[in-house]
Amino acid sequence: MNKIQVSIIIVNYKTKGELFTCVKSIIDSKPKIKHEIIVVDNDRDKTIEDNLRKSFPEIIYVPNENLGYSQGNNLGAKHAKGEYLFFLNPDTRLYRDTLSKLLKFIKNKTDVGAVSPLLIQENGKSHAVVGSQFPTPIRVIFSLSFIHRLFPDNFISSRFFLKDWNRKASLMVDVVPGTAIMIKKSIFEKIGGFDEKYFLFFEEADLAKKIKKLGLNNYIIPEAKIVHFGGISTKQRRDIKEIYRESQFYYFKKWYGLFWALIINSMTSIGKYEITLFFILILALFLRTFRLNETMSFIGDQGWFYLSAKDMLLTGQIPLVGITSSHTWLHQGPYWTYILAFIFKFFSFNPLIPGYFTAVLGSLSIFFIYKLIKEMLGKEVSIISSFLYATSPLAVINDRFPYHTTLIPLFTLFYIYVLYKWIQGEKGYFVWAIILLGILYNFELATFSLGGVLTVFLLFGLFKRKKWAVSFSDKRIILFSFIGLSAVMLPVLIYDFKNGFYQTLVFGGWIFYKIFKSIAGFSSSSFDSGLITSFLASRYKLLTFASNFSVSILFLFSSFVFFSYLLKKEKSAPLFIIAISSVIVLLGFMANKTPSDAYLPIFFPIIIVVSAITWDFLFKKIKLFAFMLLFLFGFMNAYYFLNNNLSADNADIMRREEAVSKIVEFTSGDRYNLIGKGVGSQFDSFTMNYEYLLWYYYKSKPSKNPTNLRIYIEEKNGKIFVSKND
Repeated sequence: MNKIQVSIIIVNYKTKGELFTCVKSIIDSKPKIKHEIIVVDNDRDKTIEDNLRKSFPEIIYVPNENLGYSQGNNLGAKHAKGEYLFFLNPDTRLYRDTLSKLLKFIKNKTDVGAVSPLLIQENGKSHAVVGSQFPTPIRVIFSLSFIHRLFPDNFISSRFFLKDWNRKASLMVDVVPGTAIMIKKSIFEKIGGFDEKYFLFFEEADLAKKIKKLGLNNYIIPEAKIVHFGGISTKQRRDIKEIYRESQFYYFKKWYGLFWALIINSMTSIGKYEITLFFILILALFLRTFRLNETMSFIGDQGWFYLSAKDMLLTGQIPLVGITSSHTWLHQGPYWTYILAFIFKFFSFNPLIPGYFTAVLGSLSIFFIYKLIKEMLGKEVSIISSFLYATSPLAVINDRFPYHTTLIPLFTLFYIYVLYKWIQGEKGYFVWAIILLGILYNFELATFSLGGVLTVFLLFGLFKRKKWAVSFSDKRIILFSFIGLSAVMLPVLIYDFKNGFYQTLVFGGWIFYKIFKSIAGFSSSSFDSGLITSFLASRYKLLTFASNFSVSILFLFSSFVFFSYLLKKEKSAPLFIIAISSVIVLLGFMANKTPSDAYLPIFFPIIIVVSAITWDFLFKKIKLFAFMLLFLFGFMNAYYFLNNNLSADNADIMRREEAVSKIVEFTSGDRYNLIGKGVGSQFDSFTMNYEYLLWYYYKSKPSKNPTNLRIYIEEKNGKIFVSKND
């Protein structure tokens, strides 16, 4: 009669107060059966041990490292001497005779694997959900994903959780609540106990499936009751969502395979923000691909890149640098040429495909905006940023324009993010910042200004002796930075090695000249600040609210005033990074003294995020009005784009193709020279877009023999004029 019948196992984590209440309720219930109470303390709190031994000397106390709920229960089972195990959460309170009723039921029914009592709320009412069906892919998709949020009364979801039963008779279930489970120790050992790969969540479903495989059943009996306060320990952890997702993934991988595990985790991770993001992505893709085959811009410099990529594929010779910049003695990087060559390889040199490539990638960039900004500034700011970028006419135009500058906003965003991670103390991200600077250089030389942002933070960090900055002197960081930068700059380095480091020397001299000239104020007559200010204001209008200049400028002023206030108030790393980036980039733009659209993409993520922060503030103050106003902004921007700016500068490819057909008609198969005329014709690239189209559609190539037929091309007032012999 002295044999212990039931071992009550309680795993404690951050539930000190509830634990003592639970233990006291067990003792006060005066069970008529021989039992023991085992407390596995995942807190390893010395005060808990001392107080437990003082208040309840009969308790078996087991200190434990927090390796999860499953591991804690298994450890408790190893110390148990009872024939039956009763796994009990600490945030519970037992009714009188709960133990004896559970034990009586499990002894009298031969098919019982595990049994649980009815869970009661503190107000005396039964919990709405008591147990469930086995989690299967279909059940979980319809019951735990966004589908349930959209259609809460769907047939599968309504049956997954056990809600509608009379709670008067015992109920056979698939999965009993993990809050309180009684099981025979021999059965528990036979099935291998709890799977310790579950840190928390899904361990009871896994246990139930193993019980079911033995041919046994699981029950809930309403005559046995406990009060369950619910979720006390889980509220103590910030990573609870990640833990849930990991357990869910493991459960479905274990029982249904990797494919379903991936599908389930994807489906269940989608919440209201993710659903909103999905529709934003659809809108973004529509705006970026609408009539793109007719209206894609195709200027001369694009043609130059296209010809370079074509020659790379046809000759097998890999260019080490890109086309020349506006300074003919300085080359752009070769990355865009390589990307074009890759696209042409698979799509037979089709001139439209690069446009669809950048349009799709620009749409996908919005996903990265959401993910990265969410980590830095929260979901609200990230979803607003995504919407603003998706509907921004200037951002849309940029993504529809397959050019070496098109991908800069995406890589600028990555750069801001890695700076944030570096300043947060993850020193390895300094290496990624260096690598991204190299990548950005290979797309557009002017992005060197972003290096100033890194320099400012590095100097500040060293001055303040910040660990993340001091780590710069780590030999491994220096080595990996050197290797990473050398890798992404390899083509340019090879070019420089072959040409006496001409590119590097000229680029360095150019930067020094620009900085010195700006600081010293030389040739101020060449610097029209009003022109540049007007240019930036007009582009800001296209970026944020294209329909009205006054509204956009007012919003600009308000945004930066509020941002300055917020920066002073919160002093957070993301805000400082954005602030320093905006200042450095603006100074770089002003130093260049050239109002060029090629330098603008660096601004896009910065301006969008600053605007989103202001919108987020308005949402918190006037939620409904702010939502309607933001929707109106997006709608009007989309409307403006669709009606005014399908092409960046009236340089759409359809009219280029029409001009090319006229050239072919004029030449009638004869050899010819192609000559630019009028504004812009002084640049070497003026006719290169036409040359590419002539080659692609007609396998025609102009000559350089002055005695051949002369074909003149002039672009004037949005029209293209083709003439022969002047």
